[in-house]
Amino acid sequence: MRPFTVLFRLAITLALTGLVVGMITVLTGPQLKEIATSGEWSHSPVALASTGTRSLIYDQNGELMATFFDENRSPILLDLIPQEVRDAILAIEDANFYSHQGVDLKATARALIENVDAGGISQGGSTITQQLIKNLVLTPEQTVERKVQEAALAVRLEDQLTKDEIYEIYLNTVYFGGSAYGIKAAAEVYFGLDLANKNPAEIQATLDEGLGWPEAALLASLIRNPSVNDPTVNPQVATYQRRIVLDRLAELGYFSPTEAEEYAQTPLPSERFQPTLPSADDFFVAEVRRSLLEDPTFLGGGIQSRTEDLLGINGGIRVYTTFNPATQQMAIEARDEVLRDKWGVDPFFTVSIAAMDPDNGAVRAMIGGESFDSESQFNLATQGRRQPGSSFKTFVLVTALQRGIQTNDKVNGEGPCEFPEDTEPDGIYEANNFANDDGEIAEIKDLLLSSSNCGFLKLGQLAGLNNIISTARLMGIDSEMDPVISLPLGVEEVSPMEMANAYGTLASGGIKREPYFIERIERLQNDEWVSIYEHSEDDRYLPQRILTESVACWATDALWANVRQGTGVRAGWPMGSQPAAGKTGTTENFEDAWFVGYTPYLSTAVWMGNPNEKVSMRGIYPYGNVTGGSFPAEVWGAFNAKYHANLPTRAFPYCNPFAQRGEYLRTVDDPEAGTNPCPGQITLDYLSDEEIDACEDEIPEGFEECDYEYDYLDINAVRVTVYCGDPPPEEPEENEQEEVEESEDNSEPEDDQTEETTEGT
Repeated sequence: MRPFTVLFRLAITLALTGLVVGMITVLTGPQLKEIATSGEWSHSPVALASTGTRSLIYDQNGELMATFFDENRSPILLDLIPQEVRDAILAIEDANFYSHQGVDLKATARALIENVDAGGISQGGSTITQQLIKNLVLTPEQTVERKVQEAALAVRLEDQLTKDEIYEIYLNTVYFGGSAYGIKAAAEVYFGLDLANKNPAEIQATLDEGLGWPEAALLASLIRNPSVNDPTVNPQVATYQRRIVLDRLAELGYFSPTEAEEYAQTPLPSERFQPTLPSADDFFVAEVRRSLLEDPTFLGGGIQSRTEDLLGINGGIRVYTTFNPATQQMAIEARDEVLRDKWGVDPFFTVSIAAMDPDNGAVRAMIGGESFDSESQFNLATQGRRQPGSSFKTFVLVTALQRGIQTNDKVNGEGPCEFPEDTEPDGIYEANNFANDDGEIAEIKDLLLSSSNCGFLKLGQLAGLNNIISTARLMGIDSEMDPVISLPLGVEEVSPMEMANAYGTLASGGIKREPYFIERIERLQNDEWVSIYEHSEDDRYLPQRILTESVACWATDALWANVRQGTGVRAGWPMGSQPAAGKTGTTENFEDAWFVGYTPYLSTAVWMGNPNEKVSMRGIYPYGNVTGGSFPAEVWGAFNAKYHANLPTRAFPYCNPFAQRGEYLRTVDDPEAGTNPCPGQITLDYLSDEEIDACEDEIPEGFEECDYEYDYLDINAVRVTVYCGDPPPEEPEENEQEEVEESEDNSEPEDDQTEETTEGT
């Protein structure tokens, strides 16, 4: 039965072949003449379409982070491809490739017969040059006219390029299925070879070791029908087609039939592999992708063109970023060590971290959430906006310093405090200090260390709310802000990246540098990578001095003290000799907690909360509720301790002294300084009626501090302590005293009786 079937197929094939040849002769005589004479004519070069290739994303060290592609393609030189692969594909697709001139009519006829006899694809009909023309120049339609045009262009291409150049392009563009274009991608997808981020020598060694005759035969068998011959989909078909290739190679003398039989027993791959690519932080890669698509400065053109650039449809790009994988790992470890390992905090609450180099604005690490997956790709570091709480007080401090206010000036930080506010139901905005602390009139620096709410609300009035907004914007806060009374308490929402940027302005001595992710972009043009974007040439990122060195220094001095002895001590204790400056922030009901700080090396913002909604963090801290001085400060300190471990200590600059002594700065409702009724003495209230009754040099016996409020201040705006107690015995009036004395003088004792009584007494 088999011989009859083969003969029948052959007869049908020959009949059809004769019919096709006759049609070609009648319909396309002029084109055939062109084919025959194409080598003698002068033609314009054949323009091969640009082929899609992977767009590659690199970190700060030049290591590959990720790829983007529409077609998984990564070109390599012909010399890097194993000889077995080159020979196997030639054997089945175009055995006479190096001898014909682009068209091989004899091979076409022979392929028809061989394929009929094999019952499958044993040899290709079109030459490799023709296939390249079909894939990169013409449409895939199957018409006589198109086939003739394909042959004519193939002959012209042979005059234009060398055989090796044509074969190299072919091996890098042919489709192997599984979204793999080219040998390199196919080796990764079907055999799991790790070729990512390797130099040419390493790629060649990996391919030589991983692709022998069995693998080469499988790759060659995939070209004619990748979806049907896919070993991970149709293993039986793939086994049969690979055997055809192995037999053809044995026939051509590359190895013996016995060896072909042995190679045919090699197991086929049962699954596809994704290229092995380092993935330090998907949030960072996603931010780079967003920048490339949304900002025309990087790639130019419209959104469709930028999308095609990113996916490699236009030839692929290489993007070099600021990402530092070691720094990123330190941030992740700090988060996990503090929240998970040490304190066992449920991942229901997480942290977001943004860290940038204040010397240039380069973003070195970024944690956008607990994890990056299909359900959680929202980047808390750049897209998430939450109230910063008291970490916003830094902008109030800087604004005050800009307006000539000094940190040794005094402000009334006593609570509760009230302010007129039209938006409040009763026209009054009332605030308390943290934990309802009484507060005090104190120097601004001390009010910062205690994070006095009332003190900074008063300072906000003195500095001007609109001025504070302007300063915050200049320093790096882009979010919307309104001049409400409560602005100094951080009621307007901001992102961690904005806060890291703004504090970085202080770290650099008053010079603002916008945070950035992309250093350089290259595009493949004429087989060469050409730079199309350089960060150093982007005027948007030029440094700008927005604060004087003195203002930045004075602010840093206060924030440095806050880490040493204020609310931020947990951030500073693991830092060793490296000085750090920063501020805590805690919002109402403990829903958000922050620590934002910096060293001369790095500016870092740490936010903690629930990523999806505002949820109170009461009672989850081992010592009480979560504040900025608890988990966030500890995570910040752990991360920065790791980062600075091997860096030489850099000190903060020495600040110029203030021009004058500190003064008491009062708002309208504050008590005046110098109202002490007993300057230099003790103030007494005998009846506890809030009336001053006497001034003494010492506190009388039995007197204690009065338990009522009073508004007396000394000349330095320090509260005067009033003491209450029982009044001294009343002294007799002067006339009564004289009468008593006169009576005593005129009375004479009864001699004996009086003396006895006195002695006895």
